[in-house]
Amino acid sequence: MRTTLLLFIALVASGCSGSPDAEISRTVTLSGERLAEIRSAPYVKRYRAGSGPAARLGGLDDDPWPEGILFMSFGPYLPELGFARGTLLAAIDGKGVHDVFVDRWAEKRIRRPAGFHAEHYRDLMEYVFVENDPDGTILSVYRDVPLSASEVSSYEPAVEHWRLEVRD
Repeated sequence: MRTTLLLFIALVASGCSGSPDAEISRTVTLSGERLAEIRSAPYVKRYRAGSGPAARLGGLDDDPWPEGILFMSFGPYLPELGFARGTLLAAIDGKGVHDVFVDRWAEKRIRRPAGFHAEHYRDLMEYVFVENDPDGTILSVYRDVPLSASEVSSYEPAVEHWRLEVRD
């Protein structure tokens, strides 16, 4: 079992090269107006009761999921970019999301990068859309990631690279 898990991790790591030179599967276009909206409110709670959008880092410790950001629920921005259930964000501009967010999310109030939390979602939106110029950003994603722990061990990453572009 341990050997299988190590092979799976190696497969995931190799599929996540996420180089900006990678073949682009999809181009997502945002208007300058929409980018301004995202920058002014990188987190929007959609419901009056309950929690809002949340994200966590997968693949930490004994977590069977690939390294990347898993989403518990989506806010108003990710679905319009093409994210749906079973989509995992693996890299941003060729940099693995673990390299970006493990330390950042350990400093957040929850102090648990693996925990589903609204602060993680907000920080992701700020990183992609506020701190960086999203025009030309490449997101490396895994499609059809199983949501069940019993199925994820046999998952082979279906990697896509999405380019974000801002147009007026």
